[in-house]
Amino acid sequence: METVVGVVIRIPPEAVIPLAIGLAALVTLLFFGTKLAEWKARSPVAAARFGLIAAVLLTAAAMYFLVRCVTNQVDPNNDMPGNINFTDAPIAGFLAAVGTAMWRMANQRAVTLIVGLGIGGLMIAKSFIWPVISIGPTWNHPRDMIDPEHIMFWGPGVVVVIVALVAGLRPKR
Repeated sequence: METVVGVVIRIPPEAVIPLAIGLAALVTLLFFGTKLAEWKARSPVAAARFGLIAAVLLTAAAMYFLVRCVTNQVDPNNDMPGNINFTDAPIAGFLAAVGTAMWRMANQRAVTLIVGLGIGGLMIAKSFIWPVISIGPTWNHPRDMIDPEHIMFWGPGVVVVIVALVAGLRPKR
């Protein structure tokens, strides 16, 4: 008898387009970062406009996913309607981190810090303000702080804060 152990990650259909936009922005930053810097040096107004449009789109998508999950306290392991999807927080954090970098490309240092620290701080604080609650037949209690239901907010939140600090506090070259 063979036992197969695996993890199935279900990405909600409404997450596919924002996730694709975020991946495209990340791939662009990773593989064409030098070309973007050269373009920004040659044409700073056009590059700043591109950064502003990308930042607004990515930040709006991140806020959409964050609004869906940050105040939700229904444990994803409970068989209840409206439970948290395990992909919402990482997608929100990913989009917020790339959006924060784009705010910096748009030459908006203050907005970079406000958006990045705000979203990252909210994701980190979620476990303390709106903890995920396990519900049983005769009991309900908040999940531990080291459970995956809370770490799925902490990890992306820390990444967004780090990106905001690096992008927002780095001096202009």
